[in-house]
Order: sequence, then structure tokens, then C-alpha cells
Amino acid sequence: MDSNDTILLESKLKRLRISFSKENGKIIISQAKMNYVVLIFLIILPILLGIGLTSFFFFEEINIFEFSGTKTILLIGGMFFTAFANLYRMRIKQKINKATKILGYKYITLTTKDQSVRFDAHTIEAFEYIVEEGEGDDDENKMYHGTLFLVDTKQQKHLLIGFDAESEQYLIDDLKWFKTYFEKHVQLNS
Repeated sequence: MDSNDTILLESKLKRLRISFSKENGKIIISQAKMNYVVLIFLIILPILLGIGLTSFFFFEEINIFEFSGTKTILLIGGMFFTAFANLYRMRIKQKINKATKILGYKYITLTTKDQSVRFDAHTIEAFEYIVEEGEGDDDENKMYHGTLFLVDTKQQKHLLIGFDAESEQYLIDDLKWFKTYFEKHVQLNS
């Protein structure tokens, strides 16, 4: 593999917050990193504010409908929705990127807690990706989820990498780039 491609791979993994390391000429891609900014500001803080506002209205015996009524209920509901939607996204990303991927010379090893399977040009049929439309009610707030699979010669799909983006086109471009990178890495079409 060209070192420029490897540098670009590292850059994309950093941008997507997927942890990796380099050991003995191998790249080891592991779980998605915990995004503490999202965890604190988009999960914990909205939950605490939602609980705090709900408690305030409950314990102060304020009639919520007299105090801006629907707007307050929507605000509290919006806080809980934001928190749980972001928690869901974070959990999906961690679940998708759970297996460790070892990129050695012309091979990829997928390691889970149960097994370790090595794939090379002779055992890989293709790389495929899918794009799913995620949550969001309008085009501005919509998220897209992308997943790249390794398809072996027995037509079994093995999860390689998954991530999300706000732009469908950026997601597709990244998935195509990863697909091409992995094809070159194992020299699939050579």
C-alpha cells in the first residue's frame, strides 16, 4: 500500500473518531472512541435539564399549562429526545465497530471475543456498503448511517466499519473511499 493512502486512512479514522494503532507494520482498527463532548452536552446535560425542569414544575406545584403550556412540554420532550437520539447513535456506532480489524500485508483479520478470521484476496469476494437514512424530520437535521461489509467467498457478510454523517453524499464518498482502500490493501482485483 502507498504510504499516502495509509496517511489518508489514519486521517479519516481520526475524523470519524474510530480508534486505531500501528504495530509492527500493521494497522489495528478497534472500537469507536467515546465522544465526550457529545456525551456531556448532547446526552447528560439535556437529561439533567429535562429532569430538573420536570422536578421544578412537579415540586413547586406550578401548573405547567399556565406557565407557557405547550412550549414547556415540547422543550422538556425535546431535551429527552435529543439525549436519547444521541445516545442511540453513539451505541450503534460502538456496536458496529466492536470487532478489531488488523490490516496486515495483503490481508485483513477480523477479531471478536469468540473468534479470529483472516481474509485475503483468495477468501474475499467483494466489499459492499449500505447507506441508511437515520433520524431527523427534515433534510437539515437528518443523519445517514453507512456500513461497509467484507463479503467472503461463501457469500457471508462481515462488518468492517460503520459511521454516520449529516450529508448523504459525504457518507457515500467516504464509504467508496474505504471500499477502494480495502480492495487495494488486499489486492482484490489484481
